Amino acid sequence: MDYEEVIGTIGGCGLYQKLMLAFLFSSTIMDGLHIGSMVFITPDLDYRCAIPGYDNDTYKIQSEIHEELINEYIPKIEDKGEVVYEKCLIYSNTTENGNGTTQKCSSWVYDKTNTHTSITTQLNLVCDKAILARHTFTFYFMGSILAMVSCGILSDRFGRKKVIIVCLFLQGSSGIANALISNIYAIYVLRFLNAVGGSGSYIPSVVFAAEVSSANNRMKSNVATHMIFATGLVIIFPLTYFVRTWKTLMIIISIPSLVFAIVYICFLDESPRWLLNKKRTKDANIILSNIAKLNEKVLPQTEIVNISSSNNKRVETWKMFTIPQLRKRTLILTLNWVIVSLVYYGLTLNVGKLYGNFYVNYFLNSVAEFPGYILCILLLNRVGRKKLQTSMMVLAGVICIAGIFPILYGTKAHRWILTASSILGRMFITSNFAIVYIYTLELYPTCIRNGALGALATFAHVGGSVAPYILNFSDLVSGKLGRILPMVLMGTLAIIAGLLSLLLPETNNRKMMDNFSDLTKSGELEFATKKDAILKEETHPMKPRQSARI
Repeated sequence: MDYEEVIGTIGGCGLYQKLMLAFLFSSTIMDGLHIGSMVFITPDLDYRCAIPGYDNDTYKIQSEIHEELINEYIPKIEDKGEVVYEKCLIYSNTTENGNGTTQKCSSWVYDKTNTHTSITTQLNLVCDKAILARHTFTFYFMGSILAMVSCGILSDRFGRKKVIIVCLFLQGSSGIANALISNIYAIYVLRFLNAVGGSGSYIPSVVFAAEVSSANNRMKSNVATHMIFATGLVIIFPLTYFVRTWKTLMIIISIPSLVFAIVYICFLDESPRWLLNKKRTKDANIILSNIAKLNEKVLPQTEIVNISSSNNKRVETWKMFTIPQLRKRTLILTLNWVIVSLVYYGLTLNVGKLYGNFYVNYFLNSVAEFPGYILCILLLNRVGRKKLQTSMMVLAGVICIAGIFPILYGTKAHRWILTASSILGRMFITSNFAIVYIYTLELYPTCIRNGALGALATFAHVGGSVAPYILNFSDLVSGKLGRILPMVLMGTLAIIAGLLSLLLPETNNRKMMDNFSDLTKSGELEFATKKDAILKEETHPMKPRQSARI
């Protein structure tokens, strides 16, 4: 009996799945909390040079006398059509007209409307050191890259449960250590390790959810994973509003990871599909029996076949690049993963530059993810993976490009359009994130599924690593051109990646493959089905035969 049939018989979306996935996905919130915190612990702040000898200087103007001192010491420049104070220069000597020789300053005051303390303000990562703040994002994504490469393969070799637990311990301990360090280079290392722990537990959780769910419920479990992640993004909003100290915030969001890791040691099951793949039939049958018992079903007393990938336990993830059918899928999916991540994190990190209140913009952009996931639930099984992936990707690209028109032709009164386009773009690109996960899971066999997902998610975080620097184009290219380049680039790439998805096969309502021979069988079956359809059409009694000559 096929594994898919067994899972369907004992309840592919029964009480066991609901309880286990709710239990497992609770830790997924932690990943959302840590990623969401990046916007707050290393924010884009308004700042200027501090007035020499003025101990009570603040970014906000306190009085007329304070304003006169600011005008005396701080030069003014024009930025985006507005006159603002220079951020990095101060007058070394002054004249009666407020002009004089300027020099770089060594102390600053910050706009603390949105945050009181952060890595940026504590270490003064501004002006010439501003690039160091952006590196914190890069090191985080580099950690995610390592997690995708190593943890995907390790969970295929050693099991989903062990990798999830180890990574949760790493996420929690590195997050707490990060709060105790004030050296930027040590922070880089700890942010790197924090990402290894977060991404390393997230990927096996997604795979676990798919492997204990039946084919027709696999989409729901996958989307549920992403919705729980988005819940973490939303929860960080009230946390950062009331907890304005970044070190305290890091401790609060890191301790639960350690708690979950300890609880999982005692209560989390291993994936029965992975156990069968490793020929641990006895252990798998125990878990399947528990699933059937909790779901009030009867486990069929028959041998489960078509689950073993080979006679050895070697992971062969590299074959995704050598088998022709898989290589085509891998190349197209790689581009989609990179662009989805680039656009998603680009829009996420750009929240601080949108018009309006920072907290409101962050909240609306985070909440926008839920309609995106609801669209997936409503349409993914009806429309199919391929069509929906293409549609959502193209829509996200069009929305990104549409955001340039308020910049080029609008006034200050039209800035809300840019905020609205960011929210809509976030909704569509979030849908793509959910679709590409389940699409990838269904396009690869069990023997390399986790490794393939890890490898492709690795490329995704390359896109995430590049996102902060693409947003920096406005600092490198002057004028409106620099401000629209990030949106044009992200939008164009999204449209190209979406259209290329049309070359992928449809996987909607099809059984997941277990080994490489299933890949060949599915190809032969698809060919045979098309051939039968052609023959049926040609021999239809109401359809005249065409001559061989025209």
